Amino acid sequence: MDNRILLQAAIIGGLVSALTDVVPLLNLVNCFCCVGIALGGTVAVFYLRSQGVVKFFSLPELILIGLYTGIAGAFIDFALQFMAFQMLGNWQIEWIRNVMEGMEEIPPMWQDIYEQLQSPEMDVFAGTAVLVRALLIFPIFTFIGTVVGNQLWQKKQGNRING
Repeated sequence: MDNRILLQAAIIGGLVSALTDVVPLLNLVNCFCCVGIALGGTVAVFYLRSQGVVKFFSLPELILIGLYTGIAGAFIDFALQFMAFQMLGNWQIEWIRNVMEGMEEIPPMWQDIYEQLQSPEMDVFAGTAVLVRALLIFPIFTFIGTVVGNQLWQKKQGNRING
């Protein structure tokens, strides 16, 4: 497998994964077992297939593709999260504040959380936590996406042969 094409696939798949994690409302897709992040792995497999790399990938190749895509996605996610923070501030904390302010009665535990959200420390970009979380989650789910993409491709090719 050509390393240049593998790197291109990892960056394209990583970008898809990162966008589904960063873009408001689109990131709700990840509430369903990180489906958006896994989609990046599937995109990487389909990109490699479109380049005519191999007919079907073995498990070690899928692990490698998933790992590269996940690492690329984690760093792209970190960069996009940082840019979003610079442009919008801590929009997630603001969203939670708005929801809580709209509640008629806030449960006692939530009142403590609400007071903590009002503190200036919450307006800080937690870059290290974002990067560590992404480096742990992205490779796992992009690997799952590569396995799914490989299976989808095999079924598609099987239907083409049989149909």
